[in-house]
Order: sequence, then structure tokens, then C-alpha cells
Amino acid sequence: MNGMKEENQNFAYRIQLILKLTGWNLSELARRVTVSPQATHQWSRGDTTARGERLKRLSAATGKPSHWFFLPPGEEPSEEELQELARTTPLDDKEQALLALFNQMPEAEKNRLIVHAKGVLKELDLLKGDVADIIKNISN
Repeated sequence: MNGMKEENQNFAYRIQLILKLTGWNLSELARRVTVSPQATHQWSRGDTTARGERLKRLSAATGKPSHWFFLPPGEEPSEEELQELARTTPLDDKEQALLALFNQMPEAEKNRLIVHAKGVLKELDLLKGDVADIIKNISN
């Protein structure tokens, strides 16, 4: 039980550190990770930690490896260790399939796909903001 509490405390410390480094608030972090603001609030207090897909999305949104969120304060991996980990982190099946398809495309199509994907993400961000506003207006 004590190990779990320490893990949660480390996770909360890392969440607070991310907020400080990025200038985000908990709502912005929630939006970027596509979780509820309540989830990020619980993470920041050490009540819970992210697991599974949520942890993957948190890692992707922050650029930090998943294990970093569980390191005790002061145990920072070196930049070389982070780069090595990034090279050795295995891709899941979907990521491998997407990369295999992407690598078969001509350069012009690769660039077009990147631009398209960025546009889709931007539209999704706008849509999430609109939905959040609607929910906020309904609850007021």
C-alpha cells in the first residue's frame, strides 16, 4: 500500500512539473490528453495515476516517456538516456502499420498526409472546445 502511495506522489509531482514547464493548467492538460479535467485534477493530487492508453496519450502530449511520470523527484534521466529510450520504445501494431504504409509513399504524398493530419487534429481540438463550451453552458 505504501509503495502505491509513493507512486501516486511521484506521479503528482511530475504532473505539477509538466504544468510548470509548459505553462498549461489542468484543463489544458486534460484537453491535450483527451481526458476529463477531473482526471488531471486527481493525478495532480496523487489520488490516481494514468494507466494504459491514458498514459500513452499523456506521454505523447508532453514528450516525456511513460516511466518518467513515476520517477521520484531528483531522479532525472540524462538526455542520452531519453534519446536511447525513444529509439527502443516499441511501436504498437497500429503504429507499425501506419509507418509501413507511410514509408511506401512518395515524398510529396508524405508531406500532403502530414499537412492533412495536422488539419484533422486542429479541427478535433476546435470541436472539443465547442463541445466543452456547450456542456459548460448547459450546466450553468
